Amino acid sequence: MRISQSKIHNVDKFLLEFKKDENLYIVLDDIDSYKDRLIQVGFSSLLPTGEKVLPSALFGNVSEFNANGKYEKLRDLPKETYYKTQSATIKAYGKHDVYITKQQPYEKFQVGLTEIAPSIELVILLDDNNEKIVSSDKLVYNENNKNLIKHTINLFLEIFGECVVVDNEFLSRQKTKIKKVSWNILPKGVMPWAKLREPLIDLLDKTAVEDKEDTLRRFEFINSFSPDFVATGNGGFNDYVVFGFEDRNLYVLENSFAGNATYIFNNDWETLSQLSKAEILAEKLQEHRLIHKKYWKRSMKDILK
Repeated sequence: MRISQSKIHNVDKFLLEFKKDENLYIVLDDIDSYKDRLIQVGFSSLLPTGEKVLPSALFGNVSEFNANGKYEKLRDLPKETYYKTQSATIKAYGKHDVYITKQQPYEKFQVGLTEIAPSIELVILLDDNNEKIVSSDKLVYNENNKNLIKHTINLFLEIFGECVVVDNEFLSRQKTKIKKVSWNILPKGVMPWAKLREPLIDLLDKTAVEDKEDTLRRFEFINSFSPDFVATGNGGFNDYVVFGFEDRNLYVLENSFAGNATYIFNNDWETLSQLSKAEILAEKLQEHRLIHKKYWKRSMKDILK
């Protein structure tokens, strides 16, 4: 499941598809959009596969705790005396100004370590599509580890603003309902991407798509934002797959062929999608039109998250 928010409080709703003692990982799957951020985290500029770092503590409270642990004032113990340096310049008439420094004593509470730092490290790996991702170490889903999983998700959210929860094979467990519309129907039922991928491969076979893996990566990326339904179409967009985000009133029509465009509609998507591409472009009926170029993934994320 893709998570795009500042922080989570209840981790359970993001782990519904995982069984007790299953392995999972928290990952960032869009390295290109975060290269500068990753260097701030501590990675070297080339972001080599296999590089592993403990994130800098400078991003906020979560990363500070992750690196250093939690310290609290020990109010039941006597205060300790500390000194701070103070300096001043004294003007002396008829003489050179005098610059003086002195140590000013003050008292403050002692502090002690109350929680050990989780020290979650991030590592650059290659996924099944041979693309770089940033991943946590393996996390085991059980009651004892819920707080650690929650902390790891919040660490990613504080640093990047998003993350994806994936299984042992680095696949999202997000389930997607297949909605029956007046289009070519995918199998009914709630399916994770690993199963949804199968009918989409059949679609690509029928439309003679050459670079199937590239197309499937685009489908999988859109699906990671948790659409309410998926359907394939007839008419002017018979080469497209529809991903419906009903709560956001967004309907993404993704082209099977690389080098074309993604269309995003509001509202009456079923009627609009029956028109030819020429009719839609002439009337500017789409909300967005994203060409399959370098920044396609970044633009899509900006719209969907």
